[in-house]
Amino acid sequence: MLAVQDPQVPDFVDALQAIETYAELREILTSRDFEMAGAAERTIFLEDTLIMSEGARHSELKQLAAPLFSRQVLAYYELHLLAPVIEQVIRDLRNNRDDGGVVRIDACALIKEALTRISARVTGVDGIDTPETTARFRALVLQLGEATTGIFSAIPQDEVIDLGKQALDALVAEFLQPSLERRKQLTLDFEAGRIAKEDLPRDVLMTLCLQNDLARPDDSEKIPYVWRQCTLFLTGSIKTTSHTLPHIFFHIDEWIREHPEDRDKLGDPEFLHRAAAETFRLHQTSPVRFRRALRDLTLASGRKVAKGELVAMHQPRGNLDPTVWGEDTRYFNPYREVPKGMQPWGLTFGAGVHTCIGQNLVTGIQNKGDAKLGTHGTAVRLLKALYDLGAELDPDSPPQRATGTMNDRFATMPMILRAI
Repeated sequence: MLAVQDPQVPDFVDALQAIETYAELREILTSRDFEMAGAAERTIFLEDTLIMSEGARHSELKQLAAPLFSRQVLAYYELHLLAPVIEQVIRDLRNNRDDGGVVRIDACALIKEALTRISARVTGVDGIDTPETTARFRALVLQLGEATTGIFSAIPQDEVIDLGKQALDALVAEFLQPSLERRKQLTLDFEAGRIAKEDLPRDVLMTLCLQNDLARPDDSEKIPYVWRQCTLFLTGSIKTTSHTLPHIFFHIDEWIREHPEDRDKLGDPEFLHRAAAETFRLHQTSPVRFRRALRDLTLASGRKVAKGELVAMHQPRGNLDPTVWGEDTRYFNPYREVPKGMQPWGLTFGAGVHTCIGQNLVTGIQNKGDAKLGTHGTAVRLLKALYDLGAELDPDSPPQRATGTMNDRFATMPMILRAI
């Protein structure tokens, strides 16, 4: 079994204080003496969004977004958006066998296709209902997502940002603006008593319309506020699951070869939850994150941080801290004992006030998953659907890592479906 290695980081990170232990990382993440920070693209695309705001503004945005991630809504996403997409993909696959009668897929592409509709639904994008529009929308969102983490790209940062702006302009023209106009009209209908609130869509654009929170005075000088809000939810709804799910398939394949007695557990949601959580611990979407100190302070470890200092948050390394996870921390183990008071995925979804609000969409609600009522989460739902079809890695076509990026992800994950 292969050991997980530390991810590559940009050269400038070496000049910053490196925060690498689980204890120090968690202390900073949960401290109000630090604020979110990052490269230029984070401000360009995500300024004044939930992920980049602090204090009262962060609390306000979190309260607005919370209804979009209630158990009821998460179950709806899982059962009425993701499940039908999976069923349609399966129907299509049955009619697309190779010359030997075998069904082959690229799990990376399939996962992104399935998650695209959830991304659209959470944000409030209409019209993602044909293969052509879905493919167009998906391509634009993925390009936009690359721009929001352009610091980790091999392409010059300015070029990545320009491509992201072009993708966002196209998303606005083709999808977002028409969807916003429909929600503005729905808001007028609601205010006039022509429609009940429970009959309105539950999404980001509808929420912003109802709050009359669609613009800022400086919108002419930067990406308009409403589209920055959409950028966060468009990219965030896809990124973690699409990056990590191929790793789960890879690790499970390694595990089953060494532990064949567990092959019968590939259809067991509990085993898949454990495998997914362990993989989330081992692989994060960003190789490093950043925080800025709001005052001079000393951490519990004795480390001193000056007011205004930017520190490098090596969360992938913290998730591999052997003092927390054991000496075998770099090796996948779905039966790993989780230390009391900790999450099995470590710091992957953050900690403190900036814990990812969409975490349960990905991981499901622990110990409360139900095949009929939800919510196992998008990761386990997709894993189980493919393993129920006899999914296994294609022995003739090994997976390929993504190039041109420091992000820890696969570009392709060829698989064979043996039971379709």
